[in-house]
Amino acid sequence: MSTNRKVTIYSSDSGATEISYSTMPDAEIDRRIAEYEKKYGMPLKRYNSGFSCDRAGHEEVFDQRDWETLTEERDDRRLPQGRRDDRAPAYQH
Repeated sequence: MSTNRKVTIYSSDSGATEISYSTMPDAEIDRRIAEYEKKYGMPLKRYNSGFSCDRAGHEEVFDQRDWETLTEERDDRRLPQGRRDDRAPAYQH
């Protein structure tokens, strides 16, 4: 079973924008993950250990969720096909 990761962002300025992680090229995923690592100065796992939605602004909350979803998509693509079904999501609401 393949996961179809996508998010829809609503803005009063631009309306709805959909980001489809499942169709994003590997190079784009890697580039965006590297941008977040540079922006926040650390890998996602270390960043998440100190992240708090209560203290973060809107941009940081979006960045964290986008970064996490990009990382999940990259990691799922690296798993053998049969192992993907057994993997629980890293972030659950």
